[in-house]
Amino acid sequence: MTVNQAKIFEQLEQLEQLVEASEPSEFIYGFLTAFKFPKATITQLRQGGNRNVAKRDGHIGLKNKLYYFPASESKDIDAALDDVIADPMIAKNKIRYIITTDFERFLAWDTATGERLDIDFEVLHRNYSFFLPLVGLEKAILNSEKPADVKAAVKMGKLFDLIRVNNDLKTPEDIHALNVFLTRLLFCLFAEDTGIFPQKSQFTSAIKSVTSEDGSDLDQFLHDLFLVLNSPDGSELRKRLPQHLTDFPYVNGGLFESDEPIPELGKKGRRILIECGLEDWSAINPDIFGSMFQAVIDVDQRARLGQHYTSYSNIMKVIQPLFLDPLRAELEKQRNSVNGLKRLLVRLGEIKVFDPACGSGNFLIIAYKELRLLEIEAIQALMKIDQGFFISNIHLDQFYGIEIDDFACEIARLSLWLAEHQINKQWEEHIGPAEPALPLRATGNIVGGNSLKLNWLKVCPREVDDEVYIIGNPPFHGTLERTEEQKEDMKAVFSGFNSLGNLDYVACWFWKGAQYIHDTSSELALVATNSLCQGEQVANIWPQIFELGVSIHLAYQAFSWANNARDKAAVHVVIVGLSSNTLKSKILHQMIDNEWHSTKVKNISPYLVEGTNIAIQGRKSPLVSGVPSLVYGNKPIDGGYLFLTTHEKDELVKIEPEAEKWIKRAMGATEFINGKDRWCLWLDGISEQELLAMPFVWERVQNVALLRKKSSDKGAQKLAERPHLFRDLRNPESYILVPIHSSERRTYVPMGLFSSDVISTNANSILPYGTLYEFGILSSLLHNDWLRLVAGRIKSDYRYTASVVYNAFPWPSVTDDQRKEIEALAENILFVREDFPGKTLAELYNPDTMPIELLQAHQDLDVAVDKLYRAKPFKDTLERLSFLLERYEELITNK
Repeated sequence: MTVNQAKIFEQLEQLEQLVEASEPSEFIYGFLTAFKFPKATITQLRQGGNRNVAKRDGHIGLKNKLYYFPASESKDIDAALDDVIADPMIAKNKIRYIITTDFERFLAWDTATGERLDIDFEVLHRNYSFFLPLVGLEKAILNSEKPADVKAAVKMGKLFDLIRVNNDLKTPEDIHALNVFLTRLLFCLFAEDTGIFPQKSQFTSAIKSVTSEDGSDLDQFLHDLFLVLNSPDGSELRKRLPQHLTDFPYVNGGLFESDEPIPELGKKGRRILIECGLEDWSAINPDIFGSMFQAVIDVDQRARLGQHYTSYSNIMKVIQPLFLDPLRAELEKQRNSVNGLKRLLVRLGEIKVFDPACGSGNFLIIAYKELRLLEIEAIQALMKIDQGFFISNIHLDQFYGIEIDDFACEIARLSLWLAEHQINKQWEEHIGPAEPALPLRATGNIVGGNSLKLNWLKVCPREVDDEVYIIGNPPFHGTLERTEEQKEDMKAVFSGFNSLGNLDYVACWFWKGAQYIHDTSSELALVATNSLCQGEQVANIWPQIFELGVSIHLAYQAFSWANNARDKAAVHVVIVGLSSNTLKSKILHQMIDNEWHSTKVKNISPYLVEGTNIAIQGRKSPLVSGVPSLVYGNKPIDGGYLFLTTHEKDELVKIEPEAEKWIKRAMGATEFINGKDRWCLWLDGISEQELLAMPFVWERVQNVALLRKKSSDKGAQKLAERPHLFRDLRNPESYILVPIHSSERRTYVPMGLFSSDVISTNANSILPYGTLYEFGILSSLLHNDWLRLVAGRIKSDYRYTASVVYNAFPWPSVTDDQRKEIEALAENILFVREDFPGKTLAELYNPDTMPIELLQAHQDLDVAVDKLYRAKPFKDTLERLSFLLERYEELITNK
């Protein structure tokens, strides 16, 4: 069924007006009409037919759909809704929505999702989407490993919204107090469902039973409760407070230590808090929840709920090869040795894990849980061969973090406590009694502050032989996304560097991390944007890291960073591990046929392939002598006045026929790849008299002059002296056109040969007087693999630059016969393209639609180009790239 949502919006808006002017009893029938219930059903309900499962006057109930009842003047509307929700008749008839209103407030409950709608009646029409399942449009279920995390986060987000409305939060102290308050609530909700508090639902039940329905005394109750939770048993405070408070245990751990103000919650806040308590908090996953909640309380992030949560599988890509796999290998080696297992357990208690951009603590929590599970497995092996009493050697104070966001710090500390409690439950199941949940012991060493300004050695002290692992997913922020403060941070971190170029912000953590681990037993594995290992950034950062005696010992080649979010952010990342241990195995992870494969290699290059540590330096001229220079196409700086659509061209030629000889086809990357027509006025060589004879052309030229004069750029102002010309005047008789940007999906970047009749814009580079031989080399798989290795990226698309991709390319040495063979194969590619006149290059080079004839022509060329470098075929891309890097290094060395 097609649903006209605009119509629903409009009818509900009219219904609101209608109810104000006439009989309120008509509301429910108008509501059903808006949501496309059949007229026959509505008529039967009006007449008291048996379709109505409600038994009370004025109530309307439709099986599997909804239950409506009017608000009573004698009963609180919230309490009335609670009574109906609890009525067994609702479950029996599988009612989806329960609705009531006094025509000032409108309340609804979704029994399928446990969501509550509490709005002013006058804005019902704006909230129509809450009821779209009535017309078959089910709500999108947020992509979470545990939906409970999302539901709980959303409900806590509603409480946050209410606090923000009812309280004046201006100063950093106000915000910090709110952050502490929310984390305390989260602890209490979790504690009452997981056995930390002695009674099930103790916190929620106390709120229900001892606070007023209007919420007027809720802040005092919470204030007193938090004091009790911070008071040891037998304290004077506990002796003078009522039993319902002193029944709560002493928590300690600093969570309730400071006396922070309690925000005003009121009646609605009390109700939301009770609703939060109805969730099963034992199902909440602390790995996820912190980031979920962070996203909820940031209004700008709500539509991307969970985007900043890093999935378990991606965290494991970092910590598994870094330390879990080696530790597991040691466990298997020592499985039958009492002393070996005991040494391993001691080692586990001495490891430090440090996330210098920890956010809500996802990486630290997973690392803690995995190490504890490994410890449990080691103790189980030890119990088979040596009886005894065992306690865990792993403690939260082995886990260190830095986070700039105050709320994230609070959540990270709390989440580590919750993770400890969950693991202790597993310990009790598999090993025996665990340490009691309360009072809490020291949490992880989570420090609030700017990671790039703090001394990491003070946050996480280490000796040379300490086993410290730096992990995490630092912020990426490209050049254009950085704040002024972040720019200053980078300057400070990279003090002494000649140039930062276009280094990504994440490079700061790699540089500080390399300095932290060099000449020690510590190791590092961080997530980074793939651009850190591509293009010009490689030469800006990696040689300096290698000079510290640090090398790459593990790497994941670029992949899409999937988060638990509805709109998974399209971020392409790499994972890079660093170590000073020269004897450590180098493991390269690459995706083959949608599966990760691990390869042990001699060395991992900064481009994340097997090879030396050489970094490709940008060059002003080609590395190999005799190779023609690649230059930019023509930049117009014209405001569009020198360009014409086909219609504009035809109209101009009709009005001023003499203009035709000055019009040429314009070719940007879009026009070239997508076969679009565009034209330009190429007035190079025109006389003033000829120009004045064409008033319409003259008008366009004057507009260019005005635009250039107004520019803040002095170069553009200078160009106003010749407004009829492009900035650049590169129009050779023939040239090879190379698009600067091209889709990552293409195996081959489409290139073309053109004459001076076509003007290339600066969206392309051009190779003046390039021949079929150069076209063949540039069109080969070998050159395209090189492009993928060294090119910078815009998002994930290739950026073909002359300095790094073309000028640094290690061209082969060839004979005349080899050159002729390449020319013939290159020409064949052009002939095959012409056999598909209706197809654009975008269609021809789309891997899903590429004609087999064109693919075969390219593959024939690929074989021939590979043979220019060596007789033995390359077995795969990795081998081909390793060879090219070796050749590059050889050519640089011999320069």
